[in-house]
Amino acid sequence: MKIGIDITMLVYAGSGVANYTFNLVKTLLEIDKKNEYRLFYSSFRRPKNFYYLDQLKKLGGKIYDFPFPPSLLKIIWGKFNIIPIELFTGKVDVFFFSDFLRPPLLKGTKGLTTVHDLTWKLFPEYHTKDVIEAHQKKLEKTIEFGDTIIVDSENTKNDLLKLYPQTKPNKINVIYPGIGNEFKPNDNKQKLTDILKKYNTIATNHYSLATNHYLLYVGAIEPRKNLTLATEIFSQLIKTTNDNLPTTTLQFIIVGRAGWKNEDVFRSIKQLGLEDRVIFTGFVEDEDLPYLYRGARLTVYLSSYEGFGLPPIESLACGTPVIAGDNSSMRETIDKKFLVDVTDKNKILEKMKYLLSNKTNTNSNEIQERFDWRVSARKFLKIINDL
Repeated sequence: MKIGIDITMLVYAGSGVANYTFNLVKTLLEIDKKNEYRLFYSSFRRPKNFYYLDQLKKLGGKIYDFPFPPSLLKIIWGKFNIIPIELFTGKVDVFFFSDFLRPPLLKGTKGLTTVHDLTWKLFPEYHTKDVIEAHQKKLEKTIEFGDTIIVDSENTKNDLLKLYPQTKPNKINVIYPGIGNEFKPNDNKQKLTDILKKYNTIATNHYSLATNHYLLYVGAIEPRKNLTLATEIFSQLIKTTNDNLPTTTLQFIIVGRAGWKNEDVFRSIKQLGLEDRVIFTGFVEDEDLPYLYRGARLTVYLSSYEGFGLPPIESLACGTPVIAGDNSSMRETIDKKFLVDVTDKNKILEKMKYLLSNKTNTNSNEIQERFDWRVSARKFLKIINDL
């Protein structure tokens, strides 16, 4: 069988959707030597250390790399729905999408798409107009063309059926994303120190950053993630006196690229006088991320809503506890003891103090077994074979 996959989302290296796309395709290529994979990629730019295409090519994927500007693809596929994507990859049996666009296909080709979440529909105030329009058009086409749909959680499936009741329930398949084998406990403090230096996370003032002396956030810097709230709670936390907490040296490392509508985050940090206590690393290479999780005292993920949410799972697998929003899919994937009502600042602060002061079992082995990319890939292949 010839399987086409749009991997253009890899241009957003460091984002959740890029992580999903790369790891699912990589695992498919590793475990499936029977089918042929044709991978369409289009972008003018390459992020720093962009190794993704080379890795997928080495695993046997056929790369179709084009320098089309995103604006052009939005016009021909998003607005006018012309020019089948297979004119660039050749005819395939199935084409899989996880991008903003759902291009037309040649006659007889079956469509398969992932809907990660519907936050753009539920919380439009968190998104820009063009993002909302792109998702809306893609989902309408997905339903109109009768594509098979993959969702990351039961929560997203329920959202989809509620907001788009015309969707056929038998067309929706739940497949949890996985995490890599590298996300596991490891007490290599020297390696962590080297990585902290690599990303300039050593403070510029008298505070000294060391293992277990920082909180960690991983993800996009955008409103839904509630980073302004997180920094406000952090400001309160470091003012408390507790023999079990290194509040005088504790810092907050934020890993991820700036998304949209993020001005309030930077404004809040400045107003709270946290410029020397909150450190932005920008994009962190995949191989370095597990060490940052392991060295953290707590991973903070106070998102208002998630279709899945990989960072909390990755952190727990590395043995580091999490404080996450008690909402959406996180109720489905994370133990209740790590969840908190993100609308109650007092509860967040108290839960944070408790998790920082008490050793809490993260059930690392269970997490690794439950969220395994090989399991995800096998379920994906079963769906393909049943089409």
